Amino acid sequence: MSLEPADAYDFIPEDLTYETYSSPEFQAKLEAAGTKLKESLEGVDIVLAGFMVPIEYVGTDVSKFLLVPEAGQCIHVPPPPLNQTILVDVSSEPTKFRDLYMPIIVYGRISVGSQSFDIADSGYAITDAVVETLHFSDEEYRKNEEEGDD
Repeated sequence: MSLEPADAYDFIPEDLTYETYSSPEFQAKLEAAGTKLKESLEGVDIVLAGFMVPIEYVGTDVSKFLLVPEAGQCIHVPPPPLNQTILVDVSSEPTKFRDLYMPIIVYGRISVGSQSFDIADSGYAITDAVVETLHFSDEEYRKNEEEGDD
C-alpha cells in the first residue's frame, strides 16, 4: 500500500541527473511532494510494516510512536516526509518498546491529517492499533522459498 498519492512524484524524470537532483527547484518540488497526503485512505483498515520511533511512554511501555519506513529515521536529519510517517496511538493499551532497528507490523484504521512533533511530522494517524514484532527466521524463509510463496 502506498501512502502518497499516485501522482505526487510524477515530476521526477526517468533520466534524473545529479545536477537536476541537486537543483533548488527540484529539491523544492521534492519537499512539496512529501507533504501530499492520500485522502482516499481515510477510514481504511490497514496493515503496515515499519519501524517504531517512540514519542510518549507510560512507564517503560510506549503509548505513542511514529511508524517510519526505514530503521533509524527521525534520529537523523532530515526526517522522513510527512506522507511516509504515521502517528500510532496505543494509549489505551501501551505496547512494549522495540529497538529502533526491529521491524514491526501495525494493524489498524488510518486517518488522514498532519500533526507536528519535535522529531518529525506525521501525515496520518492510527489509534487503538495492534502492534506486533516482525519475526522472520532463516527457517521461515527457506520454507516460503520451497513452497513458492513471496
